[in-house]
Amino acid sequence: MIGWPILPDFGIYAIWPEQGLEAFHPEDRDKIDGWIPSDHVMERFAFDGEYYHVRYGDRLSFRVKPILWNQVRDEGHRLGDQVEVLSNNMQNEAVVAKILEMRFSQVHSAIEYVLEQNLLRVDKAYLAHEFVRLTQREQLRPPDDTLTIKVPTTP
Repeated sequence: MIGWPILPDFGIYAIWPEQGLEAFHPEDRDKIDGWIPSDHVMERFAFDGEYYHVRYGDRLSFRVKPILWNQVRDEGHRLGDQVEVLSNNMQNEAVVAKILEMRFSQVHSAIEYVLEQNLLRVDKAYLAHEFVRLTQREQLRPPDDTLTIKVPTTP
């Protein structure tokens, strides 16, 4: 039996699937041109028994059969997050920006983040240690089916 990954997880599709377009859901085949293969760090967020449901922020979502997926460590940042670039002893210009792209760097073996400031793309890509996330996300506990609440009955 195959051990299915815990979702969501993050990774890249670095090569074109052996099955070609047949690997993708018929309704999603027109969406993937230019996205696969690539170094864009995508999120697999669901599996319906046949297809993984994959997204790249709010720009792209598609369904794909289990094919070669290179998992990437989740660093906690997401497309659209607001971040503050740290000056790092004046090596970086301290700016507040938002994450525009997440791309896997073979050189650094880590995600490089392309930022956008005032609707303009920042020329330099940053690694996670070069900025702090300003966007707050709610951290919800997974549902616990064993929890029972007993309501007292009045006589």
